Amino acid sequence: MQKSVLIGVVGAVAVVVAVVLSMMLGDTDDAPPAPPTATANERPQTEPAAKAERLVPPTFDVVRVNPDGNAVMAGRAHADSRVDILDGDAAFGTVNADSHGEWVFVPDKPLEPGERRLGLSMRVEGHEPVLSEHVVVLVVPERTEVAGVLAVKMRRDGTGDSEVLQKPGPDDVFGIDAVDYGGGVLSISGHGEAGRNVHLYLDNRFIGRATANEAGKWRFSPDADIAPGTYTLRADMLDEQTRVLARREIPFQRAMPEETRDLEPGSFVVVQPGNSLWLLAERTYGEGLRYHQIFEANKAHIRDEDLIYPGQVFRLPGD
Repeated sequence: MQKSVLIGVVGAVAVVVAVVLSMMLGDTDDAPPAPPTATANERPQTEPAAKAERLVPPTFDVVRVNPDGNAVMAGRAHADSRVDILDGDAAFGTVNADSHGEWVFVPDKPLEPGERRLGLSMRVEGHEPVLSEHVVVLVVPERTEVAGVLAVKMRRDGTGDSEVLQKPGPDDVFGIDAVDYGGGVLSISGHGEAGRNVHLYLDNRFIGRATANEAGKWRFSPDADIAPGTYTLRADMLDEQTRVLARREIPFQRAMPEETRDLEPGSFVVVQPGNSLWLLAERTYGEGLRYHQIFEANKAHIRDEDLIYPGQVFRLPGD
């Protein structure tokens, strides 16, 4: 009896040892096959292909010219790029953008009186030069002229909204700077106290509201297009209790660009997107520098004398 029990115990121990050894060594017959080795052509790429560098095109943010012709210009471009300031197609200055893409340019000498079309050309190593999408139309009057400098930023193709960077006459707290309706969409922009609400009206009919941003700029586009016709455009700047702090009005006509093709002294004209006073003077008198005559002739008809931008109706004085 004791012998049979001993044999049974030994047999049980042998089974346990066999199980433990099997777990430690594993069953080579049931082991999963090793993954195949990829060939050189089949090996996946461990690093994605480098993406093409996206260049930030150059742009103007500031163009200021004092009565003596001394100017300062500033803007943005691709970080660490070189920016050429163009007068037409010729470069008259070069500046380097910093690591944040910001640049400032001060010409060595005062700008001569006349009209200019300023642009930007950016150079980045390994890339073709990149032109700015916008240009700045700049008119510097004769030193003896009363009228001030006019600087308007617009797209090269004349579409979209324009932006007034500097306007003739003294700066004021509130005003309408530009009225554009390129592509059939009306856009009204102006300046005011930061955070103030601006209500807009056509012939005393409320069309919408805007709010001046931190830079004191506001812009508004109505949901519905404005039918062709002549209107009075009004803008009111309000306080927290909706009281009117300042008001500006201009004559405004919704018209098609072809209405300004043939201009004659003694007629009226609607300033269109892409137009400016010197261009109207050139088409009317054959000399752009006579733009100040149009400005002076319309001062009595416009409440705010610096409102000389697209969308306004002007009388073209005779020779």
